[in-house]
Amino acid sequence: MTRSHVYIVGAGFSKYAGLPLQAGFTEALLEPRADEKYPMRPLIDHLSRFVGNAFDHSKSAGALFWPNLEDVFTNIDMAANTGHHLGPDYAPSKLRTTRRVLLARMMCMLQERLSKAETKKGPEWAQLNKLFRKLDIENSAFISMNWDTVIERRLSQVRGFDSIDYRCGAIAGAFPSKSTVVVKRRLPAKPEKMPLVKMHGSVNWLYCDSCRQLYWFRPEDALAVAMQLITVKEGEEIGLDDIAGCAKWCCPTCRTVPLTTRIATFSFLKALDFPMFEKSWLSAEALLRQAEKWIFIGYSLPAADFEFKHLLKRVQLSRAEQPKFVVITGGPPEATKNTYRNYQGFFGRGIRRDDKGQGPRSFFSDGLTEDAINAIHV
Repeated sequence: MTRSHVYIVGAGFSKYAGLPLQAGFTEALLEPRADEKYPMRPLIDHLSRFVGNAFDHSKSAGALFWPNLEDVFTNIDMAANTGHHLGPDYAPSKLRTTRRVLLARMMCMLQERLSKAETKKGPEWAQLNKLFRKLDIENSAFISMNWDTVIERRLSQVRGFDSIDYRCGAIAGAFPSKSTVVVKRRLPAKPEKMPLVKMHGSVNWLYCDSCRQLYWFRPEDALAVAMQLITVKEGEEIGLDDIAGCAKWCCPTCRTVPLTTRIATFSFLKALDFPMFEKSWLSAEALLRQAEKWIFIGYSLPAADFEFKHLLKRVQLSRAEQPKFVVITGGPPEATKNTYRNYQGFFGRGIRRDDKGQGPRSFFSDGLTEDAINAIHV
């Protein structure tokens, strides 16, 4: 089924659901460090030791003094992925452990922030819900640059819609109560599934390295997915009190192979050469090629996303009829001005800040206002 509206969302979209922008990830990761009873504190302590040793900072250094996460991931990846040490203390195996710990901590943080926002329900939450209440389910699709499950949660809670098609061959899975082998979960035949392409992976996905099958789980299972990244041995070495959930779940096809995850991290060398990513990018291209309108929300079109920007430009130029654009952004005036320059420079005259000149307004700098949401459906 052709979808006329494709929503391309970035970190600014998830901010409406209480999640930090990428620049605020480190602070959010370290936030519970002072709480000695926080069960995931050993993950934070492990990361603090790594940053202290590898980047010459105090073990108690705050987020302000940490290197940006792109540098952390890139240095880990460039060494570990080629089988090299990062200095004498960090062999590839230790670096891979640190990468898994960092990913697990991120996934926990995202889940914690979402749960807190759902309880608080601030003004931005109401704006996000208004967007989903007006969403044309049958004619919409999403392309997300994020790992989080904001879209899945809002579809479920606002529209009662749980049927998702990640367009990458992912199978709906569930964690049984009396076994450690994941079971396949049946989705209702109707209504039609919502296309949701995750360009860099998702916190509710697990992957089998043996049969290369991908499984997706309910958004509320994100913590179980996060703990799956840590092996029992690593959990013991790190000092986790509860290691029962570490690497617990096995593939329903291979039976004894623990499932893991594949996330394209903030590294400058994003690992996109896995089956689910190849399928996801092809699916994103198909959606963009068919859609009448491309709606960007909370996505600044950053230079670091050069692969995705090339995909957008290639599809745009290969279409017989150009898509209509709606760009919804927010933040300080200087930031929105830079975002406008990015879009106007990249897509040209289809990006307009007012109704004067060659067509209706397509750029909205005050977030998910009534005018911006209405422009999506014109």
